[in-house]
Amino acid sequence: MSKDKEKELIDMIKSDDLGQLNSPSGDDMPRPVASKVVEEIVEENYIRRMFPNITVPKNARNLTVPVLTYDSNNVKTIGYGTDVTGLTEQSFSTGSVILQPRLLVAYVDIIEDDLETASIDLAKYIRQTLTHKLAEAEEIAMLKGVYAAGTQTYDKVFDGIQAVANGAATYVAATSKISYNAADDLTDKIADARKALGVYGKNANQLVCLCDSTFATKLRKEDLVYSNQFRVDTDVLKTGNIPSIQGVKIIETTLLDSVNSGLGVAIIVKRDAFVVGVRKNVFFKTRDIVETFSKRIIIAEEIDFKAQLQNGSGTYEGVVELYATGS
Repeated sequence: MSKDKEKELIDMIKSDDLGQLNSPSGDDMPRPVASKVVEEIVEENYIRRMFPNITVPKNARNLTVPVLTYDSNNVKTIGYGTDVTGLTEQSFSTGSVILQPRLLVAYVDIIEDDLETASIDLAKYIRQTLTHKLAEAEEIAMLKGVYAAGTQTYDKVFDGIQAVANGAATYVAATSKISYNAADDLTDKIADARKALGVYGKNANQLVCLCDSTFATKLRKEDLVYSNQFRVDTDVLKTGNIPSIQGVKIIETTLLDSVNSGLGVAIIVKRDAFVVGVRKNVFFKTRDIVETFSKRIIIAEEIDFKAQLQNGSGTYEGVVELYATGS
């Protein structure tokens, strides 16, 4: 494949729908196009929209974000020297979240003969496919990833929400898991979860319930949810959509179906319990695979995802898991 043809294809992949084919130096896409690709990723991966996003400077290996330690008593007397009884004044403490974006990569191998006859439509399809796979990898990692240093598996790039809530991650939830069985009403269990979260469960508008298909199906069949006495937009029989329960928005995802052996699981999480850190705009590279006469086209981004509501015990508030016992 000629260098001119290869450059033309990569410029097409980097371009926007208006045909902006002038490639900048290096591997970064033009800023408007990179922003568009990021928008596509955020649109597909709803978790990116749920939590705060922080930009990590390109020239920084990591970014330390100072946070309060969420103790039961964060109101303390601060003063100079000692008080009248000779006791030392209390001091306050802060913690930190270190955002260290890691490289997340998606790629596709294309036979060079196909690239020789490639049109702008093929280039657009390649970009859309890579964007979709990158968003899917993000979503899986943010939902149930378990961080492991030195691995090249995308679901180990950081600790996901379910892993933190379950206690299986580096970061561990402060709120104990809540079990339920076949006889329990899930509406009541969601209320129990809000109570267990304490002050973090007070405002239902700030909570989201992420659940698997089994949990969602059981919830749909419960009398309080299934009843057609509610208005049409909350009528499960007509719409199939699950309304907010106890004020908590319900989001069903099949990506959690493999968790808890498929018996049923849900995680209730506060919208600021985690933070997303992104360092660099998405960028493209290519690599020749001589053995198969193929071209590997790679899209990459640098991203981190961390729990941030740390308490004085080193565990994290604002997230709790509901799980089925199977009985």
